[in-house]
Parts: sequence; C-alpha cells; structure tokens
Amino acid sequence: MPARSSLSCNPELWKEEDIRPAGTVTLGVSGAKGASRSWLAGSPVVAALGALGLAHAGVLTTSHPYRIVRTKLSGAYFMATLSGGGQVFLNGRWQACGEGQAVLLMPGVLNAFFAEKGRPWSHCWVRVAEGAEVLRGPADRMQVITRWNAAPLSHAVLGLREAALAGAPPPVLHRWAELVLVSVEEFRRSFEPDARVVRLWEAVERHLAEPWPMSEMAQVASLSAEHLRRLSRAATGRSPHAHLMHLRMKRAAELLLSTDWPIKRIAEVVGYANPFVFSTTFKKVIGWPPSSYAARNEVGITAKAEHR
Repeated sequence: MPARSSLSCNPELWKEEDIRPAGTVTLGVSGAKGASRSWLAGSPVVAALGALGLAHAGVLTTSHPYRIVRTKLSGAYFMATLSGGGQVFLNGRWQACGEGQAVLLMPGVLNAFFAEKGRPWSHCWVRVAEGAEVLRGPADRMQVITRWNAAPLSHAVLGLREAALAGAPPPVLHRWAELVLVSVEEFRRSFEPDARVVRLWEAVERHLAEPWPMSEMAQVASLSAEHLRRLSRAATGRSPHAHLMHLRMKRAAELLLSTDWPIKRIAEVVGYANPFVFSTTFKKVIGWPPSSYAARNEVGITAKAEHR
C-alpha cells in the first residue's frame, strides 16, 4: 500500500502547500525573470525557454515528506519519473508515478503529488506558461499516467541549465530550449488519438448537454462499441463514458472561472439535470466542490486587482 498523505484525509480542505525536506536537490531553469516560487531563486533565466511557451523546467531529487499542492494550475504541467516514485492526484484519486512513467496535467485541475516514505524520488518536470499554445491539440484532452522514458528530457533540461550557467550565447541556449520542448512534444505526439476518436470528442464537446449513450458515440465515430472502448483507452486512459465525464467537468471548470452563472445552470449546460450529482462528480474529477472552485477564483481575482 502506498504511504498515505494528509491530503487524502480532507480533500475539501486542500490549500497551497510546498514542503521540501532537507536534502532535496532542485536543478531548475526559468523562462522569465521574477519567478514567484522561492525554490526557483538562483536558477538561471533563459529567455528562449519563455519564448517557446515554457515557464520553467528542471530535475528534482527528494524524499518524504516532500509534498506539493497547487490549487489552480494555470498552465499544463508535465512530470516524468527518473528513479524511485511518488503519488500524483489524478482523476479523483492518488496514483503511483514510478520509474519510467510520466504524467501530463492540464490547466485548471488540482496539481498535487507527494513522495512516499522510504522511497526517494527523482523526476524531471516542465511547466507550460499560462496561455501558451504548447501541448494544444487532440492530446490536450488527455490526463494519464503512462510509460515513457524520461532520460532524453532530463539530459535536455540539465544541458540547458549548464549552458546558461556557463554563459552560452543566445543561439546556443535557444537550441537547448528547443530540445526541452521537442522532448515534451514527442510525448504528446506519441499519444495522438485515432482521427475517428478525435472526431467523436470534438462533436461531444460541441454538444455536452446531450445524453451521449454509448450507441450514439460509436455511431459518430463510425466504430463498434468495443473498438471505440479500445481506442478511447489507448488515447486517454479512460473509457468513453469516463472521458465524457472528464470533458464535461473540464468545461464546467472553465465556466466557473469565466462566468457568474449559478451552479444549476452550469450543470445543465454540461449535461446534468441534477445539480447534486453534478457537484459530486465535479469534486471527484477536479478536486473541490464547484462552490469552492468558484470561490477560489474570486479570491484570485481580488488578489490580482489589489496587486495591480
């Protein structure tokens, strides 16, 4: 059994956390000056990385009680384990991310992970800047943990860091930054869904209020129900119905952030006649009840306004 985190006991009370025990080694590089995270202080700044849409990247080695919680991820986050392993919160539950595995977390979801007791964890990460077009496309509907070799990415990140610390000229830094981006894009391309599945999910996203029984989804994709199940799991790690729920909750999160609509209306827009069922599902997938998610957004807007 994996080590339990205090986060798993009271998910409704989750807040921003950043626990990095003594001995944690962070080898990072930032894409812009003025990074707000203290653990990035002292990391070289490479403008070329930011120009490619990447906020920061690095390689980290740590152990228990390392724990990170970001309550509202504004850009995609990619993480790949080099050795050891940890737990990542994904699709409503903790999942192991061990050696040779990678996870892609899309904007707007709870971003939480922790190191297990007695198990050191080394991983590399790439954080996409808010609003950047990196990782857009069919794969932006995917949030899975899957097998992937992280070594090339770690070499690219460390190469960029060393080149920056050595004072390499901008053209050289740009080439290294491109290697970082190419490594992450290679992961995305390796999971490009079948065109028929893409067509289905695009149709679903245009009409989320529809009931979408399995028979109708299979018909739109021009596939048998069983073939659709196989292709959906290969592309997203989820069954068609589970991915339908994921798309609905993703749209609901966007509406909670961009409108002042009541929860009942948002529930109806994404296909839920019962607001209670919608709220329960939203909490399972996103990490908080809809009301808490909306409240966090209001706090963020107020803080930004005061900062200005």
